[in-house]
Amino acid sequence: MAKAVKQHEPEDFFVKLAKGIEKFISEHLKILIISVAVIVVGLATYFTADYMFDRREESAHSEFGRVYLEYKDILETEEIGEPVDTETVNEKLLNLNEDFKKVIEAYPKSFAASESAYFIGNTLYRVERYEEAVEYFKKGYSSRSKSSVAVLCLLSEASCYEQLDDYATAEETYKRIISEFKDSFMVPLAKFNLGQLYEKQDKYALAEQEYTQIVTQYDWSSWKELAEKRLLIIKSFI
Repeated sequence: MAKAVKQHEPEDFFVKLAKGIEKFISEHLKILIISVAVIVVGLATYFTADYMFDRREESAHSEFGRVYLEYKDILETEEIGEPVDTETVNEKLLNLNEDFKKVIEAYPKSFAASESAYFIGNTLYRVERYEEAVEYFKKGYSSRSKSSVAVLCLLSEASCYEQLDDYATAEETYKRIISEFKDSFMVPLAKFNLGQLYEKQDKYALAEQEYTQIVTQYDWSSWKELAEKRLLIIKSFI
């Protein structure tokens, strides 16, 4: 009778494989432990940083909110309709700028810092300190280049240039908003302001172009009606 063939080959293979893995682990155990430790520390650092960032943003928002409520209360005295001393209101707002500056210093690059810069710029605009206002509007969008506050800062910056009779820079800024923030609901406002800027320079054909685009491309906007009125008015100048 023929002898049965022994089935040791597969067993030998897996035994050798297991021994090879065991040997590799024993020889590289230190490296493996260090690698795992690095991964664990890296993940822990990431989640800790993310958590700290959220906490920091919350703190910044809280500080900004406190100052903003004071800002709002001061402005509401004008909205009530009773006679107010504009100089007194402006003085109070200028004093409040110091608190907004503290938010910027304590939480740089936070959303609250951008908002604070915007409101500082607004107050400076009110008192016709346009060049100083521009600097704060620039700070407002520098670290939040794609946020809603960035659009507000750019719109306000363009208005400052208009007040300074720097029409070329104002035009460039409005065009930047239109180009970089195509999906923003503020684009029709930027185009309307650009149309107004062209009218100031008697560039009625360019103004008509901006107003027409508002009417045809942004018919959902509240600026459509005003654009239609401006189109009727400037037709006599073309």
